[in-house]
Amino acid sequence: MPFSLKESSPMSTTPHSAAPAAPSFTVAAWDAQHPLDDITLRKIISDARVIAVGESAHFIDELSDARAGIAAALVRDFGVDDLALEIGHDEAPLVEDWLSGQRTEELRSLVGTLTFALYGTFLVGLRSRLPRHRRVRVLGVDLPNSLTIEPSLAPLSTLLDAIDPAAAELLRQTRELAGLVVGGSAAASAASWLGLETAAQDSLTVHLTRLRARIDALGAVHRNGEDAQSWRQAGRLADTAVTTEIMLRAMGDLFSGTGRLDDTTVREVFVARRLVEAVDSLAPMGRIAYVAHNNHIQKAPVAFDGVLAAHPAGEVLAESLGSDYRAIALTHADDEVPEMAVPAATEVGFRVERVAAAPLRADSVESSCADVLRSAGAAVARFDEDGSTGIFRVRSQSADVEVDAAAFDAIVVLATATTDPAVATLGLD
Repeated sequence: MPFSLKESSPMSTTPHSAAPAAPSFTVAAWDAQHPLDDITLRKIISDARVIAVGESAHFIDELSDARAGIAAALVRDFGVDDLALEIGHDEAPLVEDWLSGQRTEELRSLVGTLTFALYGTFLVGLRSRLPRHRRVRVLGVDLPNSLTIEPSLAPLSTLLDAIDPAAAELLRQTRELAGLVVGGSAAASAASWLGLETAAQDSLTVHLTRLRARIDALGAVHRNGEDAQSWRQAGRLADTAVTTEIMLRAMGDLFSGTGRLDDTTVREVFVARRLVEAVDSLAPMGRIAYVAHNNHIQKAPVAFDGVLAAHPAGEVLAESLGSDYRAIALTHADDEVPEMAVPAATEVGFRVERVAAAPLRADSVESSCADVLRSAGAAVARFDEDGSTGIFRVRSQSADVEVDAAAFDAIVVLATATTDPAVATLGLD
């Protein structure tokens, strides 16, 4: 999910009055049927271990289809065997089995409403493009999409039953408190968390902190024992549970208007660390496609109207991996865009409505592609190979953001932004 929700974010979407000079772009037509045939795109991704594929807004049919085409080409032609998504460890195995054809149910019946809304059309398109029974490992590198804690505590309970039965009562109490937070998305779960008494909120924090401290300590003691792998997995689950609770507090503050600048960086660093861990475990030629919002994949801070929102996972990955990390943004030049409106009486706590998109200004990448879009319907832009620097605009949800030239390695721009049919299927329109 991106950093802001309509009517819930304290960050203004009013454009900056004085933008620095924009960098210059080279623009060419982009062929959706052969999405990585562009010579510069091929050069950009040729040696990267992690190739990120973004979107300027969720729930756009054209962007979902384009990302499916790019991801399929990465798997077929560029040796990508791992697909990292904005989902948690709880849903990743189900998506992997479905994508390979091992599960025959409808995807909607296997994953939560938000995951299907975010990735349903993309995954259906990807599966249709992959060779039959092609196995792609799916990595859930994010917190659970429900932003609830039980998806981490349930498997942790199974592990601790075997390796630390003395923690049973502490875990039982923690799960009882965590069970008070319910919802199908960050928006819904944060609202649930806000409804708790302060004493219950604080007790949950204390229990989670004690549980993680115990697991960290005993995991260190047993790091060379026969249960070492189980202790490492327990540590990852405990870290996920604690980070989820921290993000519940951050989202609650955001909704109540008391949010701190940069709070969501906690989640961004969590995601980046999971991806770096995944890279460390890859075979020598292994590669990962990371499919997420542009706000998460970009290699520079995210700021709205000059106000810092977060240091994204992409910034951390670029620092950690250098040229082994590449980011391809996707955006659009439509006059309207699907946007999340909160609160709403839905399972995910928001509805999706079409709203006016931020006006295209002269320093935007979308404006730079206008001529090509009129003739070809899709364009790919990259910075001129002259050490180009400067600030440019790119759309983000219904707003736009100013980013540095180093934020993305290439940007695909589509002419239209139709609302994904999954929105209506799920009753979110």
